[in-house]
Amino acid sequence: TASTKMAWRAAMGTTIHEFRILLNPDAPQSAGMTAFINNQYNFIKALNPSMPFLIRESPDASYTPMMYARYAYGVEHEKDVSNMSEADVTKAVKTLLMEGTSLPSSPHMPVINGSPEDII
Repeated sequence: TASTKMAWRAAMGTTIHEFRILLNPDAPQSAGMTAFINNQYNFIKALNPSMPFLIRESPDASYTPMMYARYAYGVEHEKDVSNMSEADVTKAVKTLLMEGTSLPSSPHMPVINGSPEDII
């Protein structure tokens, strides 16, 4: 259903603190990743506006397309998405999301009102 398709995308921002993609968008080994970006980026970003979703391009045609997810406490996992279809890239993103749910989460920082003297 539509809500199931949206659920994992909406959960990304609560589990993944930063999502990075590195690729050469013109290289054949990046075709699935490029399709994922073209078809999913706006939707994922709209559901997770505060989650950094970074895309970095390399001019090197032999560059291996990679995805990186940074979780709480600076823990990072990566996936090589070379020669994957868009559907396989989507599965890899879901895997990164699931891996993050098993990690300890950091407590949210409280909002502190007052001057620096009040905080110290």
